[in-house]
Amino acid sequence: NGQPNFFSEIHVELGREMKNPADKRKQITEQNTLQENTNLRIKALLTELLNDGDISNVRPYSPSQQEILKIYEDGVLNSTADIPDDILKISKTAQPTGNELNRYKLWMEQKYRSPYTGDPIPLSKLFTSAYEIEHIIPQSRYFDNSFSNKVICEAEVNKDKDNFTAYEYINENKGKKIELSFGRTATLLTPASYEDFVKQHYSKNKSKQKKLLMDEIPESFIQRQLNDTRYISKVVKNLLSNVVRSYKDDDGTTSKNLISGNGSITSILKQDWGLNDVWNDIIYPRFERLNQLTKTENFGKWTTKEGHPVFQTQIPIEFQKGFTKKRIDHRHHALDALVIACASRNHINFLNNQNAIGSLKNSADKQKSRNDLRAILCLKKYNEGSKQNYNWIFKKPWETFTQDTREKLFATVVSFKQNTRIINKTANYYEKWVQTITGELEKQKVKQTKGDNWAVRKPLHKDTISGAVKLQRIKTVRINEAVENWQSVVDKPLRAKIKVLLNEGNSLEKVSKFFKANKNIWNGKDISKVAIYYFDTENVASRVKLDESFDSPKILSITDSGIQKILRLHLAKYNEQKNGKLIEHPELAFSPDGIDSLNSNIIELNEGKFHQPIYKVRTYESKGNKFAVGTTGNKNQKFVEAAKGTNLFFGIYQDENKKRNFETIPLNVVVERQKQGLLPVPEKNEKGYSLLFWLSPNDLVYVPSKDELENPRSVSFEKLTPEQVKRIYKMEKASGSECYFIQNNIANLIVQYNPKIKFGELGSQNKLQTTIDGVKIADFCWKLSVDRLGRVNKSNP
Repeated sequence: NGQPNFFSEIHVELGREMKNPADKRKQITEQNTLQENTNLRIKALLTELLNDGDISNVRPYSPSQQEILKIYEDGVLNSTADIPDDILKISKTAQPTGNELNRYKLWMEQKYRSPYTGDPIPLSKLFTSAYEIEHIIPQSRYFDNSFSNKVICEAEVNKDKDNFTAYEYINENKGKKIELSFGRTATLLTPASYEDFVKQHYSKNKSKQKKLLMDEIPESFIQRQLNDTRYISKVVKNLLSNVVRSYKDDDGTTSKNLISGNGSITSILKQDWGLNDVWNDIIYPRFERLNQLTKTENFGKWTTKEGHPVFQTQIPIEFQKGFTKKRIDHRHHALDALVIACASRNHINFLNNQNAIGSLKNSADKQKSRNDLRAILCLKKYNEGSKQNYNWIFKKPWETFTQDTREKLFATVVSFKQNTRIINKTANYYEKWVQTITGELEKQKVKQTKGDNWAVRKPLHKDTISGAVKLQRIKTVRINEAVENWQSVVDKPLRAKIKVLLNEGNSLEKVSKFFKANKNIWNGKDISKVAIYYFDTENVASRVKLDESFDSPKILSITDSGIQKILRLHLAKYNEQKNGKLIEHPELAFSPDGIDSLNSNIIELNEGKFHQPIYKVRTYESKGNKFAVGTTGNKNQKFVEAAKGTNLFFGIYQDENKKRNFETIPLNVVVERQKQGLLPVPEKNEKGYSLLFWLSPNDLVYVPSKDELENPRSVSFEKLTPEQVKRIYKMEKASGSECYFIQNNIANLIVQYNPKIKFGELGSQNKLQTTIDGVKIADFCWKLSVDRLGRVNKSNP
């Protein structure tokens, strides 16, 4: 029936065989951040302009108006070197305040002028039909859609300029008068005045200045662009032709089964085939849920389109940084692949022909071109409420194409490549002299065969190494135990008395009976329970820099009690009483100035005794998840912590009553087990529960309903419903007995968690332990397996 039976999408990126150096990557990152800040500022400024009654026709969410204002701002910022500091600060801010935007708006309005007439362009008329974006070098002569090739000028001047470059236009029409709307007249600059104007107003934007003064388009511009395109296209087409060639009657350099197009073609087809509405159907529930969480309509609202209710998504400006509507769901890859699969050679030829007509012809002329292909591919779509005004749009590949696409995308399960390789055998080579057939000696590389060498493909631990430390503690014990450890008794007189009794020849048992005979009363005190010293060996310590985080609790984690006392006295100088509460200020006490003050007065703080200056201290913490570096030498006294991203195995255990227990397996345990040829996860945990299955990042799990738990065979993984697909989650990370997941189709969050406002799409971890309905995923989930063709099934057991 002409429907494609499988969809694929190939992304090819050339010219990046080598990674950019660090300084280049830093420059790219800074440029991206600056561009993103500009986009957010422009949207905020448009919102501010909307509330200004003197400025008409403002649409804050209009991409075209955002572009106009961006060009306007760029022209102003690059028109003068003398920019006030407050304006310069606003121009680099992503989200200025209302007062800042108002000041910025007034400043810009006084600066921007049309480059062809020199007349000011008021901000109040910027978004009306009186002004348009103009390409300095016409697109029909050289395709350059960058900001450096755009200016804003009077609409009539733009039309009169036609297919000239900026400099050609001024040269051909020296001082020409142009009739503008509302009876106004504009006079073009003379070549000399134009050159002076451009040099003065675009002195900081050399790229735009060069194009404004360019009397002809250098051949190198066009040739370089063509050569880049030709080379990339040639390499890609050669590679892909080998994949799709039939080898029967397909012997050309480029296979007849290969059609080359571009992103603009797929964008047009998606729009005409109704796939943009399908995409909105897919993603809108996440926006609607955010509305429910915030109890607002900030993330969209229901409206009517062509007689049907639709949810119009939007995102508040404070969350727009880094947000791309298409990229929040992995299924956009499947949607692009579907459009590519259904695009024919006729579609490509027709659209290329339309594009080749150029900007010289109007829409009526374009409609007349390639009538033969238009009759095959297109149909008339009349505007709403009109029987005369219409547009030509592409026919759908088949009648129910849009509905079928929606159904299949909702049932699409997104799977992920699993990469949990931990260790592998090394293949070491060394050079040695080898005797050849002729008897001569020749140096050759020989593979090492002796020894058992393994390469670990993940970092074994963090860089910081802590040393085992013994800390003296105090605990309370019965008198009998205190006598057995009499040298550790805290009470000095009691310790001395026990020593005297032992020196008199009494055994430990007799000493205990002596105190018992006196009803455990000695020296007027009840000594049935006695405090003794002991050493805590379950801690590790490391040297850290003294900084502003050292409040009272953290000072107690210092191993040296003398340093503890000095730092507490120093911190007390900065304390204050507020509403009856003691407020500490470690940010002042241990700032650089505070540390200088500490060391200047350290003898006074140490009760008149000399002490070395304090810049670093030794702090301790419980061993917790730390493990010893090794077993030989002093390695068993050195402890490290697992590096981030190395918790790769989460064991799910089950007892005879099917009660589940969870444990994250440390990397060092996994490495040791794999070296011995065992499973990476122990078959039994410490509680004696048996291993049910384990999960690693990118594994898929299915959360069954109550009925499915009772009847697992009722779930057909070959024909999952859209509701069932929603209950497939991807494992993200694990820590201790906790495991975090995310729905399989989510690529990026709409709102990342912000601790200041305590809000995010998926909570503080940006991941889930429970389903949207509140069911704990690890308690009931089934592990899924995905083969190389993407077929999903339940993994045993």
